[in-house]
Amino acid sequence: MVSQASYSIRQTASPKQRVYKHMLDRETFFVFGRIGHAGNANREAIAVVAVSDKFRPSEVVDVNHVARPDSYYGLNLPAGEYRLLVVSDLDRDGYYDETEVIGGREVSLAAAAVPDKVLGRYDIDPAARPKPVNGPIRVAAHKAAGGMESFFYPKGAIRSLDDPVFGPQMATLGMYEPAAFLEAAPMMFYALEEDAGYKVPVVFVHGIDGSARDFADVVAGLDRTRFKPWFFHYPSGTDLNQLGAMFHKIFLSGKVIPLGDMPMVTVAHSMGGLVVREALNLRSGGRGENRVRRFITIASPLGGHPAARSAASAPVVIPSWRDINPESKFIAGLHRKPLPADVDYHLLFAYGNDRTIKLGTNSDGGVPLASQLSPPAQKEAAAQRGFDDTHTGILKNREAIREILRIAAEVRAPYPEPHMRELRRGGYRVELGPNYTPLEAHFIRNLGLYMKAVASGALAPLEPVQEHFVRAVRGEVSPDNELETAWIKFSREYPDRRSLPRKAADDEAGRLHRATPYGE
Repeated sequence: MVSQASYSIRQTASPKQRVYKHMLDRETFFVFGRIGHAGNANREAIAVVAVSDKFRPSEVVDVNHVARPDSYYGLNLPAGEYRLLVVSDLDRDGYYDETEVIGGREVSLAAAAVPDKVLGRYDIDPAARPKPVNGPIRVAAHKAAGGMESFFYPKGAIRSLDDPVFGPQMATLGMYEPAAFLEAAPMMFYALEEDAGYKVPVVFVHGIDGSARDFADVVAGLDRTRFKPWFFHYPSGTDLNQLGAMFHKIFLSGKVIPLGDMPMVTVAHSMGGLVVREALNLRSGGRGENRVRRFITIASPLGGHPAARSAASAPVVIPSWRDINPESKFIAGLHRKPLPADVDYHLLFAYGNDRTIKLGTNSDGGVPLASQLSPPAQKEAAAQRGFDDTHTGILKNREAIREILRIAAEVRAPYPEPHMRELRRGGYRVELGPNYTPLEAHFIRNLGLYMKAVASGALAPLEPVQEHFVRAVRGEVSPDNELETAWIKFSREYPDRRSLPRKAADDEAGRLHRATPYGE
């Protein structure tokens, strides 16, 4: 890691926007949005490049290498004017240059215009030609390591918990060098499996110097036949107001992830509890917002941390540590709005201090008990429960894990049980030919039995989309999506499906759940 003093020296000698974004005393902005359809681009090598002319022509300030058409990109940029360029390695030489710009748009970033420093839904149409760049650009094209391709999530979003992106080195990088973290992991949304719309999302939010891997034992006990784990994996040194705004826009606004009637559970450890609580302040109560039915904080410094008081006089300080100062504006405003009426809040605290020398007030070895049990937090909690374990040990504590799983299990998907039974049965384990698109094949293999039940009338349609599905497969209307075209093709190719091998959607998930001691 490069010291802040080194960045200052470099910036004085040869100023660059790329250096500015690494300096903790400078404001940076999160910019994200969708990339539209990219036509004849080389889909194997597409990126979004942010270019600035502030200090030199066409300076490349940030690059998102996990971009893909019809999905999301994310960038981290200091204040200024930029061209956001969608580039594709058209000549397949392993580099992007100014002749390979296939689309883009301009953006102006300033605190007055974007006070929360999060510019979301800033979509880019590859068909829209931006102004020509003022000089040559040359960026090596490379694929981000790890992850599997997804039909529904952003590129690189599906990972295993042992992926290096969740490792301790990345966690520490996110605390001390947020910009470097975001260059390596620009998207803050991650999942462990392809999306299944009938499962309740459980969003896990780590604390400072933490990662999604911290929740491995909790996730191991989660009933994966009913729940899907999601993670807000973020650079923990960042300003907490900004992180709260980012969490709100991704998970709660309903504009990036529209859940409709599907409820959500959030499980937040340590500082992650502050991020989610701030995000809940940003809910407007309007139509279309996602609903958090259970909010669980675990050993969170809801009243701040007294050790962070020194941040007020430090020349350069980690922004999140500054915000945890009990006298900070952030802590003063954390409970400025009551929780939404439909949120059931559970406050879990830890009081096991394993330090040989214990100084000061009672704590879990990391966060004072008085902060975990701050009066405003206690007042809004529907339930509180303490565990004789340490600040990080509580995430491996069997009783704590059982309590988290018990609380989550109270939340149900908004589908009748007959529908849930068919959804869990899965689909058909058959080899489908080139006549099927990859998405059509995915539907048949994972939802085929449910599609059959709805198409046959064994299950009544629940919504207009399903009513259209029934009419389309009966030939009453033209199909307008790949779910419908998949079943039409499949039912014609296999009119008698009784002997076809079947693939239960949750065989592996159910087996793992039954094998864990937490899935009792």
